Amino acid sequence: MIRVSTRFAVGMLVLLGVAAATRLTVLRDARGEDLCVSAGAIKATSLIPGTTALGERLEELDGNTIQWSEGEVGNPVSSKLPMQFQIVRSYDAPSLYWNPLRFYVGPDRERKRTRDVGEQGPREPAMQVEDLRIRELASGGAALPIHVAWDHTDVLLGRSRLMAWFFVFDNRPVRSPLSAQLANSLNLAVGGPRPLTIVTISAIASEKTTAVVEEAAIAWLEGAWSYMAGVCSPR
Repeated sequence: MIRVSTRFAVGMLVLLGVAAATRLTVLRDARGEDLCVSAGAIKATSLIPGTTALGERLEELDGNTIQWSEGEVGNPVSSKLPMQFQIVRSYDAPSLYWNPLRFYVGPDRERKRTRDVGEQGPREPAMQVEDLRIRELASGGAALPIHVAWDHTDVLLGRSRLMAWFFVFDNRPVRSPLSAQLANSLNLAVGGPRPLTIVTISAIASEKTTAVVEEAAIAWLEGAWSYMAGVCSPR
């Protein structure tokens, strides 16, 4: 019978603790393989049908945020008020999904600074949502959950604000990024974080044109996903 001495047990436990902490730090800071076939290709947003690309918001890019594309899409009811889109990819997933409405962009919202807290302090809310729902679409054999939000509070000017968006995690559209991360927590701990993408479109509509504008926005989002799926492949 082999007897194990406890003489050095405390020292061994300390060493094991240090090794485990070091391993967790490495895993936490690791960047998993970007599963997009060509990460640079998805920035060529002018290839999305009906899109006018305005380039990248370079001032917003950092170690976590690796893409911030923006541009315009034709508004079927007003050539003077084009719809605005943004595609943001970041390894800091909560920064994208904790308040998606901060990405609203319209003629009544400054484009230069989208973050809620800037040099001048907190911004006013981008929208006061009265109608929020999810439209589940089938696109290219995959479910595409599109979040749709309307703000009808600007009655004096007779217009409503629309923002619609979807999330892509691990190169798949997901209804809830948080749930997707939790479901893949073990893989993320071992392989490192995956970038999350939010694709948004904002628009202005009158009371009589909300349905037309919403359908146009949804159609563009479907086209954006088809484009992204074409240059990125699932795991």
